[in-house]
Amino acid sequence: MNAPLRRQRLQLVLIFAVFLVPIALAFALRQGGWQPQRLRNVGELVQPPRDLGTVTLREEGGAAFAWRDADYRWTLLLLGGPDCAAQCATRLVEAEGIRALLTSKATRVRIAYLGTAPPPEVRARLREVRFLEGAPDALAAERPAAADSVAALLVDPAGLLVVRHAPGYDPEGVRKDLSRLIR
Repeated sequence: MNAPLRRQRLQLVLIFAVFLVPIALAFALRQGGWQPQRLRNVGELVQPPRDLGTVTLREEGGAAFAWRDADYRWTLLLLGGPDCAAQCATRLVEAEGIRALLTSKATRVRIAYLGTAPPPEVRARLREVRFLEGAPDALAAERPAAADSVAALLVDPAGLLVVRHAPGYDPEGVRKDLSRLIR
């Protein structure tokens, strides 16, 4: 009678272990700060998110740029440094490529650029980019200081700055962040 009772207790302990060990392991990993790579954002998460609703910008035609979008679109805001030459022009073209790679989600993203105007031949090729003017001081902390550099900011439909990509960012990282954010 003692051997079957011992076997039943062992089975009960093994059943508890099957369920409790993964929970304990997940808790320990979480407390240690580990996260799966695919759940991490590539850019820098802005904590707390910054409300850009107070930043007044205008589009080229003079219309005010609305941070809070009625069509619930995210904004990929490109901030140019003091000069816009080859690298800046490349980043603007890449931004349209990022939007195109989102395929069915592309309509949920708008691209805006604030900074020194790119050369006219580059502007002629950019169909999806909105060029903004005004209040450069309001975004001075986010603006790159180096000439011919561009930083990328992801702004949610409510006008909150949530993710920042420093100059020299990987366009694939921006695309990954956008595809995770847009559902």
